[in-house]
Parts: sequence; C-alpha cells; structure tokens
Amino acid sequence: MTRDNTVLIAQLQSMYPQVKFLFLGVIALTVVLLNIFWDKVDQTILISWALASSFIIVCRSFFVIYSIKHLSLKNAHVHAFIFAIGCLASGFTWAFTSFLFLDPKETVSLIVIVILLLGSTAGSLVTLSAYLPAFYAYNISILIPLAWVLIDQNNPDITWIGFLVIVFLIAMIGYSHSVNRSLKQYIALRFHNEALLEEAKTQRDFAQKANREKSQYLAATSHDLRQPLHALQLYLSNLKRLQTSDEQQLLMQKSVDTSENLNQLLAALMDVSRLDSGEVTVNKETIDLNRLINSLAQEFQPDAQRQNIQFLVSFTQCYVLSDKLLLMRCIRNLICNAFDHAKANRIEILVSDIDEEQVQLSIVDDGVGINYQEKEKVFSEFYQLKNPERDRNKGLGLGLAIVKKLSKILKHPLELETSPDNGCKFTLTLERSKLLPSDDNEDTSNNDISGLFIVMVEDDPLICEAMSMTMKHWGCEVLIHQTTQALMSELKQLNYTAPDIIIADYRLKHNQTGIQAVEQVRQYFNRQIPAIIVSGDITQSITNKLAQLNCEFHQKPVTPEKLKQSIAKLTALNA
Repeated sequence: MTRDNTVLIAQLQSMYPQVKFLFLGVIALTVVLLNIFWDKVDQTILISWALASSFIIVCRSFFVIYSIKHLSLKNAHVHAFIFAIGCLASGFTWAFTSFLFLDPKETVSLIVIVILLLGSTAGSLVTLSAYLPAFYAYNISILIPLAWVLIDQNNPDITWIGFLVIVFLIAMIGYSHSVNRSLKQYIALRFHNEALLEEAKTQRDFAQKANREKSQYLAATSHDLRQPLHALQLYLSNLKRLQTSDEQQLLMQKSVDTSENLNQLLAALMDVSRLDSGEVTVNKETIDLNRLINSLAQEFQPDAQRQNIQFLVSFTQCYVLSDKLLLMRCIRNLICNAFDHAKANRIEILVSDIDEEQVQLSIVDDGVGINYQEKEKVFSEFYQLKNPERDRNKGLGLGLAIVKKLSKILKHPLELETSPDNGCKFTLTLERSKLLPSDDNEDTSNNDISGLFIVMVEDDPLICEAMSMTMKHWGCEVLIHQTTQALMSELKQLNYTAPDIIIADYRLKHNQTGIQAVEQVRQYFNRQIPAIIVSGDITQSITNKLAQLNCEFHQKPVTPEKLKQSIAKLTALNA
C-alpha cells in the first residue's frame, strides 16, 4: 500500500504543475463562449453558466494549491479522489453547453461547440492522463452528452459527427492509457535510480566513515608506534659516542640510517592518516618565498653533490600567503620525489609570475618522465613507479599523495606536466601577500646546555633511561619520573631548587597529561619555567592547549640534536 501511495503521489505531483495551463485554457474558452453566444442565448442562463464554471475553477485551484503543500502517504488517495470529483464537476459544467448553447440548425453554433469541447478534452490528454480517474471523469462527462445530442438529430450528417465524437473519445482513452503507462514507467525508473543513488550514497558514506575511522585509529596509535622508535634513536645516539672499532662504527651508522629511514616511513604514514582524519589545521601567514626556497636548497645541496645532479634555484623577492610548515612539506616532498625517482641530471626550482594576485612555484627535472596513463596514479597512496620490489629506501609511495592532499587543504592548485623521457614539472599556484613576513630568524649557534637542571616526566621506562643517559652526557642535572605525582613528591621532599626547563610526554599514566605536569611544577615554584611537550601524536585540541600554556612541542621521535637545540633556545630566552 505504501508503494502504491508513493506512486500516486508522484503521479499527482507530475500533474499539478500542468493543471494551471488547463485551468487557464478553460477560462479562455469561457470568455470565447460568452462573446459568441451573448446575443444568441438567454443572458441570464449564459451568465449563470459562466459563474458556475468560474466558481468550480477557483475551487479546484485552491484545492491544488492546498494539496501541493499537504500531500502525504496517508492522504494521497483522498486528495486524488477530490481532484477527480473536481474534474467531474467541471466536465458536467461543460456538458451543459451541449444542451444550452448547441443549435444543430445553426452551423456556427454547431461548429463552435463541437470544436471547443473537443479542444478542451484534447488539451486535457497530457495533463490528466497522469491520473486516469480524473481523465475519465472530465472527458466522458463532456463528450458523451455531446455525442448523445448530435446522434439524436434527424440530420444524418450531424449524426455521423456524433459517432465521430465517440471514436475520438475511444482514441483519447487509448492514448491516455499509453501516456499513463509511460509516466508510471518513468516514475518506477526514477524511484529505482533514487534507490540506487541512495544505496551508492550509503556505501560512499560507509566507505568514508571507514576511511576516517582507519585514519583516526592510525593517528591515535601514532603515540604507541613512535615511543619505541624515540627510545631507539636515543640509545643509538649514546652508542655512537662510545669508542668502537671501524666495523662497529659501520654497523652503528647502518643502524642509525635504518632508524632514520623507519622514522621517515612512519612519519609519512602518520601524515596521511592525519590529513584523512581532518586533524590538520591551516594557519596561513605571510611567507618570504625566497628565504623558504633558500632553506630547502641548502638542505638538498649535499644530496645533489652526492648524486652528481645539477641543482638550480631561481630566487625572487616574493611574499606569499600560506601555512609555512605545510607549504615546506609540499615543496620538500616534490624535491625528494625528483631526487629519488626522476633519475634526472638536472633539477630546478622555478618561481614565475602569473599576475598581481598569484605566483607559480615549479619543481622541474629532466628525468625519465611519466606515461600519460600513470599521470594521475602517481598521486595515489602507496603507488610507486618502477618499484615492484617495494624497496623501502624508495619510501612507501606516500610523498606525492601527501602533496596532493596538502595542496587541496592549502587551496594551492597542483598541476603536473610530463611525458616519457622529457622529465616532470610539478607546479603549485600560490596566492601573493601584500604584507611583510614576521622575522623568524633564530640564533642557534650556542647549544651548550651543561649545568642545567632538567626535570622530566615520561611514562616509558626505556625512554626515561635513554634520556637520562643523553642529558647526563650533555652535562645536565636530571630528575626523571614516570608520573607527575612521583616527580612532585621528590621535588617537595628533597627541597629542590626550581628547574631550568621541564620536559614532559603528553600522554602519561592514569589519564594524566604532560600539560598537567608542567602546570603543577610551575605552580609549585611559582615561576613561568620553560617547558617542552613531546608526544607521538598531535591534534588541534592539543595544539590549542599548548598555545595557552606557552609550551614548545616536538613530535616523537625527536633527535637528540634537535631537542638539545630547543633546550638551549628556551633557557637562553628565560635567562
């Protein structure tokens, strides 16, 4: 029953927009009849008929307007029945013209009535065929009385016209069934397509939800994955200092390289997860593009010399509006892709003007290029050209996927021009900025932190041990505990002086956080002690809390050199 009502609603909804044209036609025919028969028929009868016809049209118009707003599965049959009754009433009104105005002896009267009534019913074919009871009610109530009047005449010619009216009615009924059948097929097809579309939408939403959950799971487990890697890098850093044989030094360097490779692969995987889970927030600012490119050029110059690649950079004084860290990641990944996969002899960073509002930054190489069929695939996750053996030294195939995702987030259109044996040209379109960039130069030349008193909260015992070894080697006095409670207890019992800096892991035992540890230590000593938060994951909520607490953040695994540099900078500012 629900299915039938749904189809009926669709039939009525397809008919209602066209009914207004039928109503206008009926009004026009009424005006025509008034003009033609004004002097030929009793005016009282004529006006009464015209008022009755007009009243029925007005009532039907109001009902259609009401039905459009209130039509539902529960009242569909009631509304359809009322509409059919309105058609019947209108048909009977026009049927009276056959008895009141038709004079078989007068040719003009005969022609006018027959043509108007046949025209009125023909005009209803397309409109009322959507709902056959309405079509029958209107057409039969008009044409049967007309045929009866014509057939009942003694004139054989007029009688034949009456029979032709019957034939016309039968033909109209046949056409109406055909139109109705086509409309129902269209409605069924529309419902089928809507069901398919809804199913596709459901499947798409399910896939997107699964992808988000996967990404959120990977992002959430990032902390657990980075913890042992962070400890490993600290242990390797301490082992490198020991006096060992050449063979041991070689093995140690390979271990360090392997650890760094694992770090890069894990970082790429986590970056994709964060981008897919929506955890990345864009903080746009004015960036000196010249300085940014120069920094990256210095970073890759040793690789260019080692691989005997001509690495060129076109510097230009240009300020752009973007997120500095995310933009650097985009450009760095594009340069890495050129060095690792292009097999190029020449790699160049080009900056070119588009207009006063935009500038293009391109990474161009003269390497092997990419086939047209592979052009879009290279931006897919885990897709690599010419690496069927999955050589880990070539990465996971996430570099360009990250660039594609970041370019969309930053709203920097990304284009690729390439062909086999003619190299590649990756181009980012950047928005110019009319503001000056903030001065972000940092003096990191003095990283001597010997003599500092450092307190640290870290729930991983391996990292605690490794950090203690590392900081004691730097000449620091270190106090490390796995919980904030244990740290505060020792600080109070032994009456320690205020530390020079606080280092805390974000996620601690018993649902505690490093932020709480920093707050408690600062509150106890009543000083704004410099602090560094380290963690295996980062979300926007954590970023906001760190900004309010005025803490520096490092994502695990952080190299000892980078951590030492941050400690030196923060303690120097607080000196």
